Amino acid sequence: MLEYLVTSKVRRHLLSLLWEENARGSVAELADRAGVGFASAHAELKAMQQVQLVSSQREGGKEVYYANPNHPGAPCLRTLVSRDTYRAIQPSDSDETLKRKLKALGAPLRGVEALSVQPSSQLETLLKGVELARRDPVVARTLPLCFWKLRGSLNAKELTRLNLRPEDKHAAGFFLELTSELGGDRRLLGLAETLRDNRMKSVRDFFQLPVSAHERTPLPRFPLAEKWGFQMRMDLESFRSLFAKFVGESDTGNED
Repeated sequence: MLEYLVTSKVRRHLLSLLWEENARGSVAELADRAGVGFASAHAELKAMQQVQLVSSQREGGKEVYYANPNHPGAPCLRTLVSRDTYRAIQPSDSDETLKRKLKALGAPLRGVEALSVQPSSQLETLLKGVELARRDPVVARTLPLCFWKLRGSLNAKELTRLNLRPEDKHAAGFFLELTSELGGDRRLLGLAETLRDNRMKSVRDFFQLPVSAHERTPLPRFPLAEKWGFQMRMDLESFRSLFAKFVGESDTGNED
């Protein structure tokens, strides 16, 4: 419906960010997250501001834009964007194939049959898994086990060379540090920092999913995610419990 009513791709992406994900950010940050050009994002945000769909304020020397919750059409717009986003994130055949490959790389996904991955494609598959994890909390929870299994073959040069959206590359850095925390391998912490994007300053939802009204409750504290600029409806313990179930203490660098 949103695609039919709003013909501008740039406008649709920005509306989804601002009204569905409750994103905040400068023109450059929002343009980067939406995958659109700076000039196009700037023009759209200024137009939205003129009709009071967005508000802005100065923060740290930059103008930060965010959805205006007091706009009379806010409830209708949130519903429209949420329904459009929900349709867009329905699992595809390619997602199911990727899950099968992740299963082969160590993700304990129930009801999924593993599909072998050639060694030359394992890193690319792993990082595609990061993109999928932004849309699938179950995949997200299992991903540290894939990073742990492949830790010996990970290196900074290969990680930074792969073609990923800046925010997904940043998310991969978060998963590397999370895996370092869970497994006690500090080498992964160094690799994580090579993927950090210092332009990612505003806090954003990790999961790119529609959130229903009953889910709009205070989020659990997850300092590691917050360190990377993400908020999640999960905490460290939810990752730790699964990791501990499939990785024995003898396989980690933990001494306790």
